[in-house]
Amino acid sequence: MSLVAAQTLTVRTWVARPNNSLSVSARNWVFAVTVAVSSSIALVFSYFGAWPVVPFTGLELALLWYALRHVEAVARDFEKITLESGRLIIESRRGQLVERHEFHPYWARLHCFKPAGQYNHRLLIGSHGKQVEVGRLLTEEQKMALATELKNNLDAVWPDHPR
Repeated sequence: MSLVAAQTLTVRTWVARPNNSLSVSARNWVFAVTVAVSSSIALVFSYFGAWPVVPFTGLELALLWYALRHVEAVARDFEKITLESGRLIIESRRGQLVERHEFHPYWARLHCFKPAGQYNHRLLIGSHGKQVEVGRLLTEEQKMALATELKNNLDAVWPDHPR
């Protein structure tokens, strides 16, 4: 997963995205080549009497198509955290679900904990009874780095506030 941090004089932003090794055109090209090769092999086998290969080739191609569609659907997922002087904005996209949450940095609390029986930590940002999980797209090391950066930046916005 990729985590990119950017900073200007008044705004600090973190953006997490999943790794995408294939572009849309590359995924289409991979599918087209696989269809051509698999179909050719299936036709040769069916010519020599092994016709049951054809339905399995169709099933194989249908599963590949479904997998590539799923990859395309999650390729645009992201999490974006924006910290300004007067607000903390968390935006995320998971498939078709787009969410946006806004907190006041003075009241925002970062909770980092490891649930029992799980390997990965969870990061929750909350205020006034509302909590949002961040870092779902990140590795464990990236989550810990994000937690440290968020805590330091929240402390820098309101240095007199006990966290």
